[in-house]
Amino acid sequence: MIKLLRIDDRLIHGQVAVYWVNATGADTIVIANDKHATNAMLKMSLTVGKPAGSKMEVLTVAKAVDYLNNAANAKRKILLICGSCEDAETLCAGAAEIKEVDLGGIRFAEGRTSISNQVFLVEDDLRHLDAIAGQGRTVYIQEAPSKPKIPLSEIHSIFEKNKK
Repeated sequence: MIKLLRIDDRLIHGQVAVYWVNATGADTIVIANDKHATNAMLKMSLTVGKPAGSKMEVLTVAKAVDYLNNAANAKRKILLICGSCEDAETLCAGAAEIKEVDLGGIRFAEGRTSISNQVFLVEDDLRHLDAIAGQGRTVYIQEAPSKPKIPLSEIHSIFEKNKK
């Protein structure tokens, strides 16, 4: 069972390892990221953040879809993490069980618009998030389990207000 898809360009870090694994009750973390899955050194670096007692898979986006749809993994409680809105759209298109998408962290870069302290988006990101919502998924920003959710409609409003 996929408990949550979290978009976070840092993939796994303390906040994810401590708060999100506990909040979702996940026993398995699946990181869907082509770059890390195909580079042994990057893949190994992610294991440092893995919480004790959790299983972790670092897979390409395509292999993550296969993993999520494999009946052998149906009883797992999965926290799915990817690094971009584009990858999230691909994952949602391939795995019908994804119900919620949390936009947890996309760092600032030139041309990105501030939505929250941890989320900076471009128009393309919004298109991907709209496509995900169009597939019937709930899309929101929630930086930590104790923080309120910011719905997609409000994300659009903040983007329009803050864009340059």
